[in-house]
Amino acid sequence: MKPELIQGGSHADSRGALRFCNDFDMSMVRRFYTIANSVAQPVRGWIGHRKETKWFFPMRGKTEIVVEAMGDFNAEEQSGREAERFVLKAEEPKVLKVPSGNWFSIKQDGNSEIMVFSNCKVGEFEDDDLRRPL
Repeated sequence: MKPELIQGGSHADSRGALRFCNDFDMSMVRRFYTIANSVAQPVRGWIGHRKETKWFFPMRGKTEIVVEAMGDFNAEEQSGREAERFVLKAEEPKVLKVPSGNWFSIKQDGNSEIMVFSNCKVGEFEDDDLRRPL
């Protein structure tokens, strides 16, 4: 399946500001966490999941997520596949859905943070956390 961007929005008035993504259906979410990469290691990846779906929401700064289809899940055969690049910015609220069957990498600016939602609990799918070199 292909990745999907879910449009969000924001509102500001004298009371402050809020950011939202009302079209993000969270009924499949089973856990969440945040990622703030270090300045020394600004890129995470490649990470792949055959069963797990992830959704990414920018909390602070700018994050680039590159997504590539897994094919037959063989890391050696992935070179040459077309990758899609998504830039998530906190000031432009959107949720990026990365369905199972994809590789992704995450590149963050020094002060960026993203919230990650997952459709499974830690350890629920054995051997589903796949890695390959950047």
